[in-house]
Amino acid sequence: MEFDGNRIIAAEGKALRRKSDGWIAGPELWIGYTYYIAGIKLVEPLLELPEHYEEVDMPEGFSEEIPQE
Repeated sequence: MEFDGNRIIAAEGKALRRKSDGWIAGPELWIGYTYYIAGIKLVEPLLELPEHYEEVDMPEGFSEEIPQE
């Protein structure tokens, strides 16, 4: 996993998963404030940190769902 400012990039063939609720972000993510976790609105926005995410193997078929540019 590498960091570039507010951007987190997973290693090749990996995806980023939020530890708190298991949400799969995909291979790349820009972090900032989140207002929902597990579909539940937070009382106060949470400033996300790289420590809130972990790398996991890319789920099968996940990249097929991402629109190509």
